Amino acid sequence: MKRIILATGLCFVVNCIFAQMNDAAVYASGITVAELKKHLTIIASDEMEGRETGTEGQRKAAAYIESQFKLIGLGIPQGMVSYQQNYPLLRDSIVSSSLKTGDYTAVYEIDYIIPGSNTSGKFISKDLVFAGYGIEDKNYNDYAGLIVKDKLVIIVLGEPKAKGNYLVSGTGKSSEWTYPGLAKKITLAQTKGAAGVLVINPSQETFSQRMTADSRRSNLYYPRE
Repeated sequence: MKRIILATGLCFVVNCIFAQMNDAAVYASGITVAELKKHLTIIASDEMEGRETGTEGQRKAAAYIESQFKLIGLGIPQGMVSYQQNYPLLRDSIVSSSLKTGDYTAVYEIDYIIPGSNTSGKFISKDLVFAGYGIEDKNYNDYAGLIVKDKLVIIVLGEPKAKGNYLVSGTGKSSEWTYPGLAKKITLAQTKGAAGVLVINPSQETFSQRMTADSRRSNLYYPRE
């Protein structure tokens, strides 16, 4: 009796395995270059608007993928009411900004821009201090003799050169103060107690429409209490 039950159980397991293998073979046979090209052409089309997270294009792409799941009869994951799982994401936007030094009032998006992810949204009034390239290195130091605590520090992108060589590296190759550069300079200013950093890009005279639009928005982030 035990042998019969065991044999029946083995047959059931083997049949399940073969059924799974058959299902896999059916779906695998449908994966062709032409089929992949068809779907990818739709997903990558202009209609999907780049599919950036949180945009209408991303929702269109998700809806298309969901429609294909339904078409092949793919079951909805257990415990869910649809193929998609919603979760909240936030993005901050700069509505307006002002910058004034002395008698001069700078024009937002003409004279300066502010990265949406790097602003507190508060009004601040601080003294300005120019810190050159914002570098502190054994071979070159812009902060020598400077007190920047609780001040707005002005720095220039890049690093200094003399006779074809960079002063920091002593060679024709730039150092990490150029790349990643800016993040390193901002971190240094913060450790010295700076209230904020204004960055001058000597190679850029105007801001493109894409740059100003991107700067107005912060990165997407998950709300945390």
